[in-house]
Amino acid sequence: MSNKIKILFKSIDTVSEKAGRAFSLVVLVLMAIITMEVVARYVFNSPTIWAHTISRQVFGVFILFAGMYAMLVGAHLRVEVLYNRFSPRTRFYTGLVDLAAFLIFMGILVWQSGWLAGNSIMNREFTFGTFKIPLYIFKTFIPVVAFLFLLQGISAFFRKAKEPDSG
Repeated sequence: MSNKIKILFKSIDTVSEKAGRAFSLVVLVLMAIITMEVVARYVFNSPTIWAHTISRQVFGVFILFAGMYAMLVGAHLRVEVLYNRFSPRTRFYTGLVDLAAFLIFMGILVWQSGWLAGNSIMNREFTFGTFKIPLYIFKTFIPVVAFLFLLQGISAFFRKAKEPDSG
């Protein structure tokens, strides 16, 4: 692998790590929002009109960043009952099939979410209901982070492929 490609993959890993660590703090924001809602609803008998809407949108963004970070650190679950019995060559080809499925899924996600985000921005889309927040901001995160996730998946494949036992 050329030095430029190694630098590119290292850059992708660095962006994923920094973004994943930064957005891990979003869990604290989610916990605060949900705690405030529970206290308002059950202690003061005065539920908020905004907590559910905000927490849903924030959670969606958080999941994308968490998936990207999990790919970086190898934390995704894999059924290894059969995989560990494969030869290094079979593991490599299994990885190629996994990569192809991942590229197709993430490619479609980037394409379709990009289209939806573009429409949302043009229409200045807001959420439905009493408490309206700008939905186009959250929808814009989806294709951006999905693209970063796609790059991270490619980087993870090549990092795994160059390991000595990968064939």
